[in-house]
Amino acid sequence: MGKLVIKASREIIGHGNKPIPKLHIRNSLKNMYGQYCYSHKIFINPSQCKKMSVFVGVIIHEYTHHIQKGLKQNYDGSVKKYGYYDCPFEVEANENAKKYKKKVWKKVKQELS
Repeated sequence: MGKLVIKASREIIGHGNKPIPKLHIRNSLKNMYGQYCYSHKIFINPSQCKKMSVFVGVIIHEYTHHIQKGLKQNYDGSVKKYGYYDCPFEVEANENAKKYKKKVWKKVKQELS
């Protein structure tokens, strides 16, 4: 299911010439829904995602990090400057999750039928 969400996200949001990220399940992420690794990996903790809408939103959020320009070089400094929740990288990822969740889920359901 997660791979279909990534595929739909890629088609709807774009990819900036980045490779398709690998999806990994990680129930050991303490108090975290997901995480992006700079080596093109998205980790998701399904035990935190009690609803499908949360699962889809988390993948879109982490996928957004995957395609953000300058993330690797600027993320830590941005979090220090603005705080986690006001960090521009996090703000954009949260906005994309809200903006694209319904569109991505609709495309995933079409793929499944």
